[in-house]
Amino acid sequence: MRGEAQPQSGPSDAGNRPKISKEVWFLLFVVGTAFMASRYDFQLSTLALPQFQQAFGYDDQTSILIGTLAKVGAIPAVMLTLMADRIGRKPLFLMAILGFSASALLTAAALNPVMLAGGLFFTRLFTMVDELLAVVLLAEAAPPQARAWMLGLLSLLGASGDGVALAVYGSFADQSDAWRFMYAAGAVPALLSIIWRLALPESAAFLAANQAKQANQFELIRIYRRPVLLIGIAYFLFWLPISPALSYNSQYLQSVAKWEPSQVALVSFAAGMIGLVGTFLGGRLADRFGRKPVAMIATLICVLGLSGVYLNSTFGFVGGALSIGYMAWFAASVALRATMTELIPTKARATVAGTSEIGASSGAILGGSLVAFLIPVLGGLGHALIAIMPMVVLALIAIICLPETKGRVLGEGEEAEDTKA
Repeated sequence: MRGEAQPQSGPSDAGNRPKISKEVWFLLFVVGTAFMASRYDFQLSTLALPQFQQAFGYDDQTSILIGTLAKVGAIPAVMLTLMADRIGRKPLFLMAILGFSASALLTAAALNPVMLAGGLFFTRLFTMVDELLAVVLLAEAAPPQARAWMLGLLSLLGASGDGVALAVYGSFADQSDAWRFMYAAGAVPALLSIIWRLALPESAAFLAANQAKQANQFELIRIYRRPVLLIGIAYFLFWLPISPALSYNSQYLQSVAKWEPSQVALVSFAAGMIGLVGTFLGGRLADRFGRKPVAMIATLICVLGLSGVYLNSTFGFVGGALSIGYMAWFAASVALRATMTELIPTKARATVAGTSEIGASSGAILGGSLVAFLIPVLGGLGHALIAIMPMVVLALIAIICLPETKGRVLGEGEEAEDTKA
């Protein structure tokens, strides 16, 4: 295919993982702590859907629609992410931290469903920018044969934010309007952004690409249009059935299965801790066997696991099914993120991350809309969620069509590779 850099092999292919520098470990810590804070905010937006519903008095269908509207915030996040290929990763990353902190305060102060939906919309917008740039920054700094593993560690740090949200939710969700205080706590990262501003380096790959006068991101997107289109379609079809299953299990378990918030938090926290194995396993396997086979197998297992949550609401069964679903979801996410960051040269990497998110968010929005439409048709939230699960077959076909990017080198040599290709 025209202009596509081929994966390059190195000594690490023989099984010797390259040494990771102190600078890369420090970068992982900085972007990982910001990622953790953004995941805290986003996790609350799904956990607290039943509490939002009680506070403002709307039905299940409206609750799903508000949750779906919040996901639309990821679309304008793409436009902001495009700026990172022009002005740099660091300034936009820090702006996103301030943005999701302010959005958390807006959500906490909501007086009606419209204000609530606005707060959730902007929370999703800025957390998405933060997450995409965290992935790009780390991918550009990590050694090629340890890249998926390092992205797995980033997911682990992000998941710790989910864990904090679950612990706080399980402790306080039963109290009236406690969700407001939980959301207000999401503004704390704004204070840490001063430290991050001093500690976070700009991407060396981005600086090198600028000095080398690498083609602009839109020209690179045009040259790499086929793989970019394929990854967008893969993300769309991946998130179509999986996003609703992940987003609305708290809503289902509380409103349909009549669980207490503390039970939801406990089983989600335990399943999440077990599921974190998927970040290590997925990263290691993707670095060894390739991104595509890991993404395909993990995606199928993820859908099977999450389906179990809506087939049997006993505590032990839900815990086991959710653990399997989370583990496979983490593994698939790591493999797909590695592919996304390795598709095209540095100059357009944030742009392709953003355009990939158009596919992911569109899939999540369509999936949530289908579930809202099917609730009255099929007689309940659980039936609606199960009904869209078979669409995962389309996601598997899309992943098969992706190029394998295992071992691809990111950095100054990319332009030379493009010229030779």
